Amino acid sequence: MNALPAGVNRLITLLLGAVFIVVGAAAITWELKVQFVRDQLDKIDLSWFDRTPDQSWWLYVLIGIAVVGILLGLLLLGMNSRPRKTGSVVLPGSDETGTLSVNPSKIANAVADDLERHRLITSTRSRAVDDRKRKMLEITVEAESDRDFADIVEIVGKAEQQIAAALPGSEIRPRFQIHLSTPKKSVRVD
Repeated sequence: MNALPAGVNRLITLLLGAVFIVVGAAAITWELKVQFVRDQLDKIDLSWFDRTPDQSWWLYVLIGIAVVGILLGLLLLGMNSRPRKTGSVVLPGSDETGTLSVNPSKIANAVADDLERHRLITSTRSRAVDDRKRKMLEITVEAESDRDFADIVEIVGKAEQQIAAALPGSEIRPRFQIHLSTPKKSVRVD
């Protein structure tokens, strides 16, 4: 998750948490019969809650709250579900004479294609993402569960070393996920 969505999520969580703490503390102190809290709550005009739904403006307030809630919900969904794609990454060695840059998704695709050619690996998926300001190559490797896991880890480790050798000092970090699937049963044809 990028910094902006993470910050907004944390702010909303902080505000909701503060509201829940205040309401919970008021309820607890009411049950404990704390006189100061009871005095403050007694100052609230309870008949207001009975009169308000009959007011002409009440329907518009409810519609406004619903619209703001829907828009806020859509905004949060959009912020949290948007692709976290990365742009080009400037490589070490760039100077005033020129800039060396690389597209991380092309590197991820090349590594995944190379891994997929190996006999132990069934398929691969790859993507480049920006995860909290860290450029990541996410590569998912799928193999059948009857394969030796240590051999698969060794193959993935070599791919990781190749990425590090190709991009020395770069901010790009690989993240490999290994999924083992059930071997496919052979279909008998009569």
